[in-house]
Amino acid sequence: MKALTKALFVAAISAAMFSTAQADLITVPSQPSTEACVSQAEMKVIAKSFPQFNQYANADYCYDNSQISNLISSIMFMRKTAFSPMAKSSDDLFSGRFSSSWWDYFIGRINKLEIVESCPKGVVAYVYAFGGKTMYACPMALTDQFSSLDRASVFMHEARHIDGYPHITCSKGVRKGLQGACDKTIQDGGSYAVTVETYAQLGKYALDVHPALKAYARALAVIYADETFETPAQVTRSESLLLLTSALDFHSLNPVTGQTTQLGKAPAAGHIIRRAQHMIMIPDDKNLKAQYIFANNEGDISQSPSESITEYNLQSPADKANLIDMHVGGQWNVRVYKNLARFACDPNAATLTDIPMPAGAVPSSLVYPAGYTRAVYTVSLAMQNGTIYELSCLNKKATITASNAKFDRPYKRMHRANSVLFGLTGDGHIFRIDNNVSTPVGVAIDGSVIEMVPQETFGFYQTP
Repeated sequence: MKALTKALFVAAISAAMFSTAQADLITVPSQPSTEACVSQAEMKVIAKSFPQFNQYANADYCYDNSQISNLISSIMFMRKTAFSPMAKSSDDLFSGRFSSSWWDYFIGRINKLEIVESCPKGVVAYVYAFGGKTMYACPMALTDQFSSLDRASVFMHEARHIDGYPHITCSKGVRKGLQGACDKTIQDGGSYAVTVETYAQLGKYALDVHPALKAYARALAVIYADETFETPAQVTRSESLLLLTSALDFHSLNPVTGQTTQLGKAPAAGHIIRRAQHMIMIPDDKNLKAQYIFANNEGDISQSPSESITEYNLQSPADKANLIDMHVGGQWNVRVYKNLARFACDPNAATLTDIPMPAGAVPSSLVYPAGYTRAVYTVSLAMQNGTIYELSCLNKKATITASNAKFDRPYKRMHRANSVLFGLTGDGHIFRIDNNVSTPVGVAIDGSVIEMVPQETFGFYQTP
């Protein structure tokens, strides 16, 4: 029997980050189109390698958002994206071994693209091991939830399977227990190694790609490096805290020296939710939409981060105000509302579990005294009176229990950076917390900070 190799089988096999299917599919926003049509000459080149497109090769082909159009736009992205001179990283992010010509690499292994209308839930694309050179593309991959940039990485990932690199079931980490969601090591050069390298290459060296998309690609390279290998890939990184002030300025706080560096501007005030290396802002102004956020003036991306965020954005301002916070784990998530917590504990089922808030408890926000990580199944919830509760999906069972953790003042945010715990109070002050005792950090922007979230920077992206 032929073995199905699933591509981008990320964390919880579904398309939406907080959907009723309890999923966490990492996706990339749509690439702004600079050209509306593909020339006839280009179409003839494409049809030479993929005869299925012969019918479109007698004239210029203009994009129309159809599935065929999305396939062709992805092929064009592979053919035409240019890169600056490339040097390999000192860590495992980029070796350059798949960088020379994505188009040549792809057509050397795949000679037919077939759209499959019915795919297993969460599958983006697949090939059959030892079963020809056809790549099967699922409807999920051919919507505007994926960009040409993202599909190009999928195509490269699938082409690598033709060389005989299957996935394995993860035995540990964020994807523990997920079938076909890991490779052994990045050094083996399997399909997830290709995914890491294509995103790193795009994020570092791509020319004429929107800055926000490049930032997103950089994050995705690290996400896959961190989450898809039994032996974790080595990534040179440093930790800091990202602070947002009432003036909508982003600042980076060095947890060791206490120094701050001003970065870019935010489009609005709001709460920033971490999802691996991604950041999503839920604006305080409920007339505004939730969206991806970038800290270094990379710009905005109009696409919604997930189906659940789309659902949120369609709600009335009054309904939006019921959402207090949310946490996205690798295989579970929880949304905190004013009166209940809604858990999605099983990545393979659509079941949601609602648990009312404890009697007399008014939720303030999720806090991370143990540090932010996607691999654990418990997150802390601070109440307005400062008490802490633990929200858990351990063993796929939703629970809310009182915590023994106590702090000397109420905090609206608590995060770790470089193993140091920091807290942000409701009046904008930042404290270092040692053994549950708070000490003012004393930065110049103290008293004006409205948001705090952990952030990492990566050596490969920082070097010229």
